[in-house]
Amino acid sequence: MHSTNRKKLGILLAILSVLLLISGTFAWFSLTQRAINDRSGNINFEEVGRLHDYFDRASGNKDVFAENFGDAPILVRVKLLEYMEINGESLVQADPQEVAEGNAVQPIKEDTGTWTPWTPGASGNTVGQRVGPGAVFNARARWTVGWNPRAATDGSGQLNAPYFMPTFNRARDNHKTAAAGDGRDWTQSGEEADTSASPDGTNAGADATGVTHPGNGTDGYWTNGRTATSILGTPPDTEDGTHTARQTVIQDQPVMLLSQWNALPVRNRVGNFWVVDPQTGWAYWANLLFPEEATSFLLDQANFSTSGIRGDYYYGIKAVANMVANTDGDVSALWEEAPENHSDLAKKLVDEVRNGLPILGEMEPGQTFSMRGTQYRYLENKGDGNHLVIHDASLSAGQWGTVGTTSYNGSVIDGRMRDFHDALPSVIRRQVQPVQATFPDDFANAPTGWWNLDVALDFGGTPNNPIDLWEGGHVFWKLDMNHPSVTEAMRNDITAYTPGGEKKAFALSLADLMSVSGPNLGFPDMLSRNGANSPSWALRTRARDNVAWLVIAMLDIRARGGLLASNRHPINVYDAFNVPRPALILRDQDGAWTSSF
Repeated sequence: MHSTNRKKLGILLAILSVLLLISGTFAWFSLTQRAINDRSGNINFEEVGRLHDYFDRASGNKDVFAENFGDAPILVRVKLLEYMEINGESLVQADPQEVAEGNAVQPIKEDTGTWTPWTPGASGNTVGQRVGPGAVFNARARWTVGWNPRAATDGSGQLNAPYFMPTFNRARDNHKTAAAGDGRDWTQSGEEADTSASPDGTNAGADATGVTHPGNGTDGYWTNGRTATSILGTPPDTEDGTHTARQTVIQDQPVMLLSQWNALPVRNRVGNFWVVDPQTGWAYWANLLFPEEATSFLLDQANFSTSGIRGDYYYGIKAVANMVANTDGDVSALWEEAPENHSDLAKKLVDEVRNGLPILGEMEPGQTFSMRGTQYRYLENKGDGNHLVIHDASLSAGQWGTVGTTSYNGSVIDGRMRDFHDALPSVIRRQVQPVQATFPDDFANAPTGWWNLDVALDFGGTPNNPIDLWEGGHVFWKLDMNHPSVTEAMRNDITAYTPGGEKKAFALSLADLMSVSGPNLGFPDMLSRNGANSPSWALRTRARDNVAWLVIAMLDIRARGGLLASNRHPINVYDAFNVPRPALILRDQDGAWTSSF
């Protein structure tokens, strides 16, 4: 690897989390091993991710997830492995001949590298019970994976994403995990930490206990507004002082298999959820994990049944987490340096995650492009990494508003635009920038009596005498926004990135449309306004009472599509003239989507 890669945020961590059941009791112990470097060679990796392991032995709550405390996105994958024995004999028995030939591995308690990967089968649109060698654990070890929304423990209502306490250890050269409650951090050598000073975790301040993070490991321990300080009194665990609980990202979809992921529509294949490769057992986070974010839970609950067991028993779970920066060299290590037969679908998933959105700064006005399987048109560079784009097709017909509507804000079309935004894939929604919370609307009935226009008509009209196609309505290509009859509010109704505003989709204003219409602009000619399915589409600017400005796809055989119309078409009519075409201001991915190191 090039020496420059050594300074990148890339890391490849092997983080081990082991859950034990001791014979004859329900005494659960969760021991989380500190990260070890499983790459070959001697490379000084900087760690920007932290594995969290919150465990409560009484209830079986077992929260395993990853946090990015760095300043660039990372890719994350986690493998869960299991081992169980009764009276010293492993439940998984490999064929001796296969072991001798190197085609199988016999699980050994002391060698966690031989434990059996969790490889679930499909169950509907999520995962079900284990298949393969690990199926023998189904009768004993019952897991809940992913996150199911439920009532918050503080009575605040339904909790769509759990709260967690951010790591207090932000040192990039330290490999300690955030182990809380009955969780235990193990040493790098793989030996169990000495818990004699605190067998139940009550004396968590001593590093020898293996407890590195505050909390008792119970479900919902962290709630909105709760704060904490480090339980360890020595650096690096105390360097960031008091922290406030934050929520993980909201899980977009349940944990699923790679085959289920591949069957999803393209627009849904990158998002906040886990995807398991049954060929290797790796569970991939199907999105880049951005700075200050934490994944949803991969493992949420781990219960164990002792019914019918006679004698001594042991059950363990090991979690191995790889976290790498989004660079070619670091990602290639996922495939090249692990002695596994990685599936082509796993590589396809990582490739789609890495290229979740295009680099908008490389586009030219008027260029059409795809975002997660949906076509858009690039309209304008708004500066500072912000870009105006528009859906390259209209939505279904509908009303602009009800009779008497005097404002776009809160209108039917405004609501449909917001719904469009809310239904976007999370990978796009994350990059939507806030715009004005409300748009001006005090210029209805303007402009009037002015036709100093750059008109493009094919059917005999003139600037001063446009053909009446709708009882005196007017059609044209562009407006002179500097005409005296154009009010200042109408002229200045340009959508802009607005810190503290609202993240939403919106209909273009008349001023927006004019600013991106013309040679070398987003709409270089009339026909370019048609979009993919060429219906007429409404602007947010009212022409007069109960009438909105429209872009007309096709007037009749004499007219070309893309004309602008100010006519008496009622805003409350549900037909092809009241159709929205959502626009967005997006933050560019260049510099945010890939590591800046």
